[in-house]
This record gives sequence, structure tokens and C-alpha cells, in this order.
Amino acid sequence: MTMSSTSSAAPSLNADQGARVHAINIALIVVALVAMFWRVFFLGETLIDLRTLNNQLPWGAQAGDSRDYPYDRRDLTDMYVTREYFAAQAYRDGELPLWNPYTMAGHPIYADGVTRIFSPSLLLYKFFDVPLGYSLARIMELMLGGIFMYIFLIAIGASPRAGLMGSLVFVFSAHSMLHLSGLGWWGGLMWLPLILLFVERAIKRNRLTDSVAAGILLAAQFYCGYTPNEIYYVGAIALYYAFAALRGNDNRLSYGRALAMLLLTVGVGFAIAAPEWMPVAELLRQSNRRIVPTEIGYIYLPPWYLATFIFPHLFGSAYDATALRIFTAVGVSHDHILYIGVAALAPLLFGLFYPKFVQTGEKVRRDQRESFFLMLLGISLVAMMAAPLYVYLTRFVPVLQTIRVIVRAGVLFIFAASVLAALGVDRLFAANRDALAKLATWWKRGTGTIFILVVLTTTAAYGLRSASRISADSHGVAAFARRAVDYFFKQFTPPNAALLIPLALLIMTAFLIAALSKDRITPRVFYCALLVLLVGDLFWKSAEFNPTFNGSKIFPKTEMTELIKGLPAGRVLITPSDLDLNRKVEESESREKIIAPPNTMLPYKIPVITGKDQLFPKWYRDYCSLIEPQSNLSHVAFDQSASRYFDLLNVRYVLTHDSKPAPNGRFIARAEGLLLYENPNAFPRAFVIGNAIFTGDEKESLGLLRSPGFDPKTSAIVLASRSLDGSPGLAPSTMIPAHIIEEHRNSLKVESETETDGWLVISDTYYPGWKASIDGQPTEIYRANHTMRAVKLAAGRHMVSFVFAPPILRIASYIALVVLAASVLIIAAGWFMNRRSRLKRE
Repeated sequence: MTMSSTSSAAPSLNADQGARVHAINIALIVVALVAMFWRVFFLGETLIDLRTLNNQLPWGAQAGDSRDYPYDRRDLTDMYVTREYFAAQAYRDGELPLWNPYTMAGHPIYADGVTRIFSPSLLLYKFFDVPLGYSLARIMELMLGGIFMYIFLIAIGASPRAGLMGSLVFVFSAHSMLHLSGLGWWGGLMWLPLILLFVERAIKRNRLTDSVAAGILLAAQFYCGYTPNEIYYVGAIALYYAFAALRGNDNRLSYGRALAMLLLTVGVGFAIAAPEWMPVAELLRQSNRRIVPTEIGYIYLPPWYLATFIFPHLFGSAYDATALRIFTAVGVSHDHILYIGVAALAPLLFGLFYPKFVQTGEKVRRDQRESFFLMLLGISLVAMMAAPLYVYLTRFVPVLQTIRVIVRAGVLFIFAASVLAALGVDRLFAANRDALAKLATWWKRGTGTIFILVVLTTTAAYGLRSASRISADSHGVAAFARRAVDYFFKQFTPPNAALLIPLALLIMTAFLIAALSKDRITPRVFYCALLVLLVGDLFWKSAEFNPTFNGSKIFPKTEMTELIKGLPAGRVLITPSDLDLNRKVEESESREKIIAPPNTMLPYKIPVITGKDQLFPKWYRDYCSLIEPQSNLSHVAFDQSASRYFDLLNVRYVLTHDSKPAPNGRFIARAEGLLLYENPNAFPRAFVIGNAIFTGDEKESLGLLRSPGFDPKTSAIVLASRSLDGSPGLAPSTMIPAHIIEEHRNSLKVESETETDGWLVISDTYYPGWKASIDGQPTEIYRANHTMRAVKLAAGRHMVSFVFAPPILRIASYIALVVLAASVLIIAAGWFMNRRSRLKRE
């Protein structure tokens, strides 16, 4: 598919002029980003939202009223940033962050599709702390995304001015700003322009080496991006190849050739990225995180959200918790808007409908490139908006289960919209006066219609709001509908800036188009004015998504965290979990602040037994269910404060709210709205037990644990296919502590001494990939007490070493290195052959 160029209006430039123009345009993109985030670059502030910490103890003990905290920013502070702390600390210590010893999740923390331990952005932590480094990494990804988009647009034939406008839309649109601080979102999206550029070259030149290069870039997307989004990127690649074969091309790309190129690109990408996704696949097999028919909820955008192309706040402003509760109750993601800037709509719409504007006797056809991106735009919108019609079928196709959060298809929407806006610029500047006059008429009528609708809606809003008053405690469908109507009409009584500014921009754009159509301004003046409107518009909208904060207040030292770190070793239970309270905190001024949610102790290296949005091995979740039901597929958290199963997990300390009933145990301290207690019944993390109860069945193992007669001080339940000799050794009630003498993220050394045979039990979660040795001799690791690790010991003094060396990572690394080396050789060989052919022709 050699898709025809749309840059007929592009001025001809020699090589020096072209290089200078491209350099200036790229510099403008960089300068615009620096201007947008000047507080990060010049004041060292962070994009990490401090307000989400103000609402939780101990950090928010003195923060005052924080009822308006943005719930949708919780993932950033509770998960993404805490994992960055863990990864940064590991690399500074010269280790790979494969294993997380500070949560009882007990899995390779990078095997979750989010942490991205091999991302180049982690290098920034060599020079900056996490709050600043995290912000710079996200801005760097956004900047590279804009530059890569510019390169892509120029390479497919767009003019420099079109490339600049398309790149600015790509970088500053509402979608981009909304997802900027989300870990891996832009780390993946930034590679899509380069991937499709090499796919385009492969199609145009009918050359497999370019397909290989596209595959290498796809692998980079895996390493830098958000794994659940790969389904959309791979889909875009497949569509590009398929469109080339179906629509025809100058080189007559056959269906078989297109399929071979697709398989080569995807195969190379997946193979080189194997160390990133293969551990995820293994962990998914070991976990019970599955989408079941009873949990088929989804988040989507309904068709009326198309109105957010013009009015971004029509269904709620960014991170508005009130709108969140109203709209997500029916599966609608209110803050995922489609706003790309009013000024960008003019070239985009002209490019889409230009056959209707051109006055010729012949039928005007859209070129293939525009047709493809129009199709991609349509598919992404349909995917986001038609979810209720198909999402229930996704539970039968495992790889499609990730599309429950269907708004992730927005990565394709913003990419396609940016390209179409850029191509539309060239269409606009190639148009004659009659076509421009027709566009001006359309735009004027559209603006007038929208203005009338705003006036009518405002009039109706004043009437309906007074008639729809409801009490705060009303329930039911009717009450819900009235609340939604009341919230929707609030912005019309009176019309707020989010309504008036887009109207003003529509009017100004109408004047510009009319002036251009009548030759009252030159095309250059029109372009500059349109660019100023676009940048000002997107800057206005983007500012709300990413406010900056004082980085020193992100996970600072606190009295309670410093106290816990100075106590003797032991795991901490934070209770109650308050996960539900996260969404409800602003409903009443009397509500208490939540207590450090799961994961938020990672920056302090405080070991806890909970986790948020982790891929837990199923046996750990089953164990936790013995304490209380664990209904959330991605969280493990507790509201109880006492259990013999906590004792066995080495829960030595209990941290709770100072207004809650005091848990059993020895009081240690009160600080920052929290109480800290010591659990006197806690087992040591490593201990030797004399008796083993063998079972080969997991259900039986759980049943034995539930049994009132089971005493963990005298016996361990060992999962084994057969009974082992020498099980009884120590006398009853003689559980002996073992001593941890050396600990790293991926290794542990334990010293034990007993007079008889026994079992060394480590209350860390069992997971395939751990290897053990006793006095340097390899030994087998068994699963004890359903979720722990255990090895059989002979009498005497022994040094037991545990090392995490997952075979899946080694195999994946070999695959990646072999395929990468082969890919580089293929590309190099192709380059030399092409060079030789050129020399012969010369």
C-alpha cells in the first residue's frame, strides 16, 4: 500500500531549508512542553498528586479538610509511584527488582504488566529522586511522542506545518494530558508513530527488513509501556497491513505477503519483549485473577460523549468525585473526554469531508492513507462507545478480557485524530476559494446551531433544576436520574467557562476561515492564528489535569514510619483497609481520613501483608480468605486485627486509627492519628517445626488449616505427593526460631540449629522460581501451610540459602537475545545488499 501523499500544498524546500524548518518545529514542540511544565523544570515540583496523600494517615494528619481529593489519582500514588520507589531502590543497590519482600504478595513485582523494570526511564533515578524523576520521565515520554509523531507525519508526506499541528494535538489533547502521569501509558503510545512508519516503509518497498525493524520497535513499546494496551497497538499494526492488502498498492502487495509481514513484525516484537510479558503469563496461570461472569463490569464512553469534542466538561470535569460516583455507577468513564481543541477540528473536518467542499465535475475520492486513519478513528470510537453490545462476550476469550476498561482504546483515537488533523491542514491549504467559502458557511451554521442549543439548554436548566430538588438520602432509579440531571445542568446555571470558552473559539475560528476564503488574510497568517488558538485552547484545558506539587511532601518521613522502621523486625498489619472509603471520603465532613492503603509502605521498606492491584498467587489469596473473604480480584486487605493466621504470617505489629477500638496486644505509640500495637503471639518469620502433616490436595490443605485442632506451633501442613521419612522429630510445642542473617531482594540466608530432624518454614509466599540449598547442597522447596516455603532439615547446625532465579525469565531472556541478534543481522544484511545494488546502478 503506497498511500498517496496529501501534501500538494506543501511548499517546496531544499535540503537545508527543510532541515531548518524541521528543527524549528521540533524545537517549538519542546518549548511548548517546557512552557506547560515550567514548574517541574525550574522549580523541581512533581506531577505526583500530593492531595491524594493528604487524605490518608499518617501523611495527612495535619492536612486539614481534603474532601475534594481526586479519587482517580489514587492509582498514581498507591501503585505506580510506590513501585517506582521499589524499582529505584533496587537498582541503586545493584539488584534487579524481581521480588518484592515488603509485601506478602510474594511474586515478581515486575510480572504485572505495569512496573516495567527494564524501562530506560528508570535511568533518571540515577540523578533525581522519585518525585522529580517520575515527573521528568513522564514529560520525556510525552516529548518523544510528539517528536516521533512529527517524524511520522513528515515521512508519510505531510508538510512541516501539518506535522507541527498534528504533533501538538497528539501531545496536548485532553486524552494525552489525562494519562500523562499514568505509568507506561505514554511510554507505550510514544512508539506507535515509529512502528507504523516502518510498517509503511515495509509496505511501500515490499521489504521484510522494515517489518523486522517495526517488530523491534514493538518490543520497545512492551518494555516502556502499559502491557494491557498492547492489544490495541497490535490491532493497529494488523489493520495497517490488512488495509494495504485489501485496498491495493503500487507494489501489488499480496495477501500472503501482507500476512507474512504482519507475523514477522508481531513475532519479532513479542520474542524480543519476552522477558516483559512471559512472567506475566506465568503469574496469571498461578493466580486466580480472572474475569468471571458475575464480575463482568466495564467502563466505556456512551455515544453522547461525542459532544466533548467541543465542550470538554459537559459530563464532569477532571477528577470530579461527584461525577465519578454518578457516571461510573452505570459504567461510564466521565473523565475520558475526546477534546482535541476547537481549532484542530477545522482541518480535521475539512479533511474528512473535503469531497463535499471541492466543486468539480468528477467524483473526488479520499486517498488511502486518509481512509485508513478515518477507519482507525471510527473503530476506536465504536470500540469505546458500543461496549454494552459486546463486552459480555469477552469473558470467553482470555486475551480480550482486558478490554473491560474499553476507554483504553483512546490510544488509537488520539493517534488517528492527530494524523487526520495534520493531513487536513494540507487539504485546507490546497483548497481553492470556493471550497474555503463552503467550509466557512458550514462552520458558521454549525457555530450558530451550537450557540442556540446552549441557550435552549441553559433556559431548560434553570427550569428543571428548581423542579428536581431531592433530599440527600433519596435512593432509587428516579433519585439517581434526578441527581445526574441536576449535576449536568449545574454548569448551565449560569454557563461556566467550559461552555463559554469553546463557544468563543468556535466564533474566532469561523472569522478566520471566512477571512481566508475572501483573501483578507494570507494563508501564513491564517495558519499562525490557528496555531495560536490551538495552543492556547489546549493549554487552557490541559492545566487542570496535571497540577504540580512540592515533591518533598510525597511520602516524607513521618513519626510513625520512622518509629516502625526502628522496631525489631516483623510484618505490619494496617487495619481497617478502608478501600471502600476511598470513593466515599467526601460524602461527609465527619468521615475520618483513610489509613495508608496497601502498597504505600513500599517507599519506607516496611513489610506488610497486603497489596493493591497485585497479581497474587492464588494460594496466598486462599490463605488470606481464611481470615476474612477476599472478594476483590486484585487486592488483598483486611478489616480484622486479630487471627491465628496473622500470627503465622509474622504479623508482629498492628497499625490502626486512633478512633477505632484498640486491638489486642501491647500498646507501643500514638502518633499522627494512628495507634501502633505489638502482637505478642506473632511467629518469627523463619522457624523450625518438628512435625509435618502431608497432603497432596490444596482443598485438603485449606481444610486442615481451618481445623480447630491444627496447632502451627507443633506442625506444618506440607503439600507433597508422598509422605517423607523422618517427619516427627522435635517434641511438641518446641517451635524453634531460626535466624535470618542475610537478606536481599532476591535472596535470603537463614541459620538454624536443632538437635533432631525438622522442617524450616519461611513465612514468605511460595512461588515457582525459588531455589534452596542447605550448606551449599541443593534441596527441594515445599509449600507449607498452603502458602509458605519450607525445606526439610537434618539435625544439627545448617545454613539454608534461598535464591529467586525464575526459569521463565532465563528462557525469555535467551529468546529475546537470540531474536534481537538475528533481527540486527537481517537488517544489516539488507542494508548492505541495498547499498551494493545502488552502487551497481550508479
